[in-house]
Amino acid sequence: MPPSAQTDADETLANLLVRIRACRICADALPHGVRPIVQAASTASLLIIGQAPGSKVHASGIGWGDDSGDRLRAGTGLEHET
Repeated sequence: MPPSAQTDADETLANLLVRIRACRICADALPHGVRPIVQAASTASLLIIGQAPGSKVHASGIGWGDDSGDRLRAGTGLEHET
């Protein structure tokens, strides 16, 4: 990808992440409040999507930072830092 295309992709992704983090569509249905947990990079070669993170992830804001993340990393061979 040419450098200018990569810059455009990064800016587009950054704008999307801002919109996701600001989303409050389901606020009335969530007893613990809204906190979209999302992490992305335009250079990533793997996309993992989860739904309804548990209370530990909701409190920390760190995606896959719980037992389900441990199982995911064990199954994929990825390190926590990755």
